[in-house]
Amino acid sequence: MRRRRIVFSVVIQLVLAGCVSSNPSYCADPEICGEGDAGTILSLDLAESSVDLSSTGGDLAAVDLATSPLDVSKPGPFSTVRIDLKADVNRTNIDLTVIGPSDDGKEITKRGTPLPWVLLSPGFLTDRKQYQGYGDRLASFGIVTVLQKSPNESNHARYRDDTVGLIGWLLSPMGMGSDRISGRLDRNRFGLVGHSLGGKISFLVAQADPRVKAVLGIDPVDQRDPSAASGMSKIKLPAGVPIGYLGETVSQTGGMPCAPANANYEVLYKASPSPAFSITFNGAAHMDFVDNPAMCWNCGFCGGGTAPKDRTNKLAIKYTAAYFLSTIGGDRRAVDSLSGVDFQKDVTAGYVKRDAK
Repeated sequence: MRRRRIVFSVVIQLVLAGCVSSNPSYCADPEICGEGDAGTILSLDLAESSVDLSSTGGDLAAVDLATSPLDVSKPGPFSTVRIDLKADVNRTNIDLTVIGPSDDGKEITKRGTPLPWVLLSPGFLTDRKQYQGYGDRLASFGIVTVLQKSPNESNHARYRDDTVGLIGWLLSPMGMGSDRISGRLDRNRFGLVGHSLGGKISFLVAQADPRVKAVLGIDPVDQRDPSAASGMSKIKLPAGVPIGYLGETVSQTGGMPCAPANANYEVLYKASPSPAFSITFNGAAHMDFVDNPAMCWNCGFCGGGTAPKDRTNKLAIKYTAAYFLSTIGGDRRAVDSLSGVDFQKDVTAGYVKRDAK
């Protein structure tokens, strides 16, 4: 009996670095799925940025951004496609799902290429396809999203280095299926996003790789070496582009907290250089950010949230889309969903609160 308790304890601790009601938007089968779902980039006005991250791009960038309204809580104007690939990086096979805008429903479009893109790293032991909703929303607005699943999650330094290598591979892909993404990704409009451990890895990579132009952590957890907090000053984004955080407070305490208060998003936010912002989801728990907690085997370890799980997921998708659209996407209208009237509606409803510096 004692041995069972020890084993169970170890399993829980493994899950911590890395949910339970159903989200109807979740779908694991790309053959039958439709498009997926999703307040202030702080007091920062991204329109004042000295770097134009939308300067490249053709037809996909030709939508009238100045006059047409923008609602990132719903899918954008482009149809999307999902492609599963494998990348051989540093003698490591990394499973990928690439989600991008499509003209024919089979391949990522070549119109307007190279396109802005985001690399998403999942929570520890969490299926990368639990974040398809984020990729679907971004792709529907013309931003390619790559979901990765590293086989080296327990070695954070190796995971970081493999991710840096993966970025290079994605920009110059080789091997079977590489033609399906070759030439599609813009090396000058690239961002990182990750949940839990994936958030930490995103910050470690941003510290090491100057190609990163935007980075967002979704309830990141900075446990074990190397520490992300100690190197936050190394992140150098283009002028006016903030480091972003989404987080919660429910999972900070307890016998085995999933996002302990001494290693959570607030610690990383405090260590971040300006500009930076954080959005806190009231009543949400650590694993409520995934697409479908009911289909997530490890999500039950991080229960306790009182906010509707599907609402947390949809708001996180909306804010993630708004962040990358307003930075690497070059669409300043998206700032309204992070710091304007649209975001204030979520604050007034009691869903979220924010901080900025």
